[in-house]
Amino acid sequence: MKIVKNDIFPFEGFLAMTIWPIVFVRNGYNFDKIDERHEMIHGEQQKEMIPIGIALAVILFLLGCGWWSLLALPVYLILYVGEWLVRVMLLGFKGEWYHSHKAYRAISFEQEAYFFETDSGYLSRRPHFVWVRYLFKDYNK
Repeated sequence: MKIVKNDIFPFEGFLAMTIWPIVFVRNGYNFDKIDERHEMIHGEQQKEMIPIGIALAVILFLLGCGWWSLLALPVYLILYVGEWLVRVMLLGFKGEWYHSHKAYRAISFEQEAYFFETDSGYLSRRPHFVWVRYLFKDYNK
């Protein structure tokens, strides 16, 4: 994956963000091997979602949904943001940063990445769609 350092993306307060095959790293942050592995896990999650997005796009197009079928392509991003919104609502968002961050850490994609970011051999043995195991886990950090 290509690493691009910049001052704009990701948003202030975040170290890095992966939009496969690129990892955007905010300037001024120390991006170490653990951070790189965390983002590589996100890259693997995104790659495995590509065929699902393409299949959804084709199905929607064949059903006559036209350009709306293109919304199926970024299925990873839609699931990621959708899960964050659901978790914010479940936490009873009161406009506080803490609840938003807690919801972010509870996203299934993030749980997998945080849990295995220190395991140097994880990517070579990672099963597909393992993030699904974390969908209904209660994350209390």
